[in-house]
Amino acid sequence: MLKFRVMLIALAATAVIVAGQVGVAQALLICTNGGDNAGSKAILAGKYTFSFLGNNVTGVSPLAGSGSVTLNGAGGVTGGVIRCNQDGQWTAPIDGGCYSINSDGTGFLAISTTSPVCNKHYGVDLQLAIVPFINGQIGGQFQFSSDGGDVFSDTGFSDAFSGTAFLQTPIFP
Repeated sequence: MLKFRVMLIALAATAVIVAGQVGVAQALLICTNGGDNAGSKAILAGKYTFSFLGNNVTGVSPLAGSGSVTLNGAGGVTGGVIRCNQDGQWTAPIDGGCYSINSDGTGFLAISTTSPVCNKHYGVDLQLAIVPFINGQIGGQFQFSSDGGDVFSDTGFSDAFSGTAFLQTPIFP
């Protein structure tokens, strides 16, 4: 009976540690940008393709890229890829993230990746501006720009860039 209790205590301690680690990981992707976060996340739902241009922090090396991202209509990023040309060609699969939408049509998007974006940092934080209507559809396009750091999450990509994303495949949440 004593061995059974020791095993239960060890199992409970392991569960607390694992739960704590999950909580830490989730805390790194906080999708608020100081706005009201009162907009509907369902505005952005589907697979978007995008392209972007920018510069590294020193202004020496130009940055260009493209990719795709899937947003689930409920504030979650479910997949995609970021391809980048800066001092080489790099591919970073998207493995998650989150987004928030404010009532004024702006928002925030934190993307986590399984490899460094442009061979520098894992993930990227983006400020969003949603185009109200494209071809009669809300959320068919949004503009974005990097926020140049890890101010709102731990996906701090420091190079400055901006671009546009277009809805390719809608999801109806």
